[in-house]
Amino acid sequence: MAAARRLVLRKNQDRRIRGGHPWVFSNEVAAVEGDPADGDLVEVTDFRGAFLGRACYNHVSLICARLITRGRDEVDADFFAKRIERAVRLRESVLPGEEAVRVVYGESDQLPGLVVDRYGDVLAVQILTLGIEARAEQVREALERVLAPRGVVRAADSPLRALEGLPLERGVWWGEVPEKVEVTIGGFRVEADLLHGQKTGLFLDQRVNRRRAEARASGRRVLDLFTYQGEWSLHAARGGAAEVLAVDSSEPALAAAARNLERNGLAGRVELRRGDAFEVVRELERAGRHFGLVILDPPALVKSRRHLAAGARAYRELNRAAMALLEEEGVLVSCSCSHHLDDLLFRQVLLEAARAAHRPFRVVEWAGESPDHPQLLAVPETHYLKCAVLQAI
Repeated sequence: MAAARRLVLRKNQDRRIRGGHPWVFSNEVAAVEGDPADGDLVEVTDFRGAFLGRACYNHVSLICARLITRGRDEVDADFFAKRIERAVRLRESVLPGEEAVRVVYGESDQLPGLVVDRYGDVLAVQILTLGIEARAEQVREALERVLAPRGVVRAADSPLRALEGLPLERGVWWGEVPEKVEVTIGGFRVEADLLHGQKTGLFLDQRVNRRRAEARASGRRVLDLFTYQGEWSLHAARGGAAEVLAVDSSEPALAAAARNLERNGLAGRVELRRGDAFEVVRELERAGRHFGLVILDPPALVKSRRHLAAGARAYRELNRAAMALLEEEGVLVSCSCSHHLDDLLFRQVLLEAARAAHRPFRVVEWAGESPDHPQLLAVPETHYLKCAVLQAI
């Protein structure tokens, strides 16, 4: 009989796992028994041999194992279907009736390495780890059973896949996927490009924060930097903004924003401008322009921990310039999706930016991800998005 495939942890290296975190790092392992292949399921035990769960193994990755169950469950299509059904029930309770929603969010749904976004009857699926990749057909069967999609895109082009030794690719997995999917989100009809757009097509994690901006737009001149497809500007216009200037460096993104404005009857309410947001905000500052509401939602400026200092400087300068543009009692909605820039560091960056702008600010709200991106209590990595609503005083 073949020896059981097992990872034995070093002494005192089981505390985080027992506390609810699912990751095992290679330097925490005392022994690998049973010669598991990458992608295999292995048992994880403490140094005394006490069972901690079953995990997907990959010696190529620094995270060499990810617990998928703390029991001895058979990991098959039924297993995935039950986990996906549970994930769907949560979304139906927190965002009832929503057409565009993240229905599976990796570790938060006890499916590490799997992210599923639903756009009506079409899905965008991210498979980020070898363990899920090795079980892709079981995942497919479960998705068909639970969600019955018309078509599915495999958005397998995240840099995280490279850390797992996986190729980057993107395309139709099965079924029919239109070139553009039109869905309702936040009360607007918008388009999502699942095959060529950023992430999985739309940034679903900001839906609640956009309403925070909308609630503060009435009668104000609004500057929307990094507008992408214009969703922040849609909310500002609906909120009664006197004028909206939306900036992005991408011509295709601005073209999509123009179409979104048109289909929602707001084309005449928003000025679209192509340009680098860092340059545009400085130009506006030099020109003496002022706004009642500035929205900053940049892409992640800190890609890894070694880029933290440079990324923090970029956030600081961007926010300093935005703060300088605000009228008295004006509002800044400033976001960061950089995981390595945590809440405490982001708050410090904003404080330093305010000092450099020579302006005091009060914190009106401090928010995070939409509720379809739930945080797992024991896994701080599931919280990445910060949204600070600040008022100049």
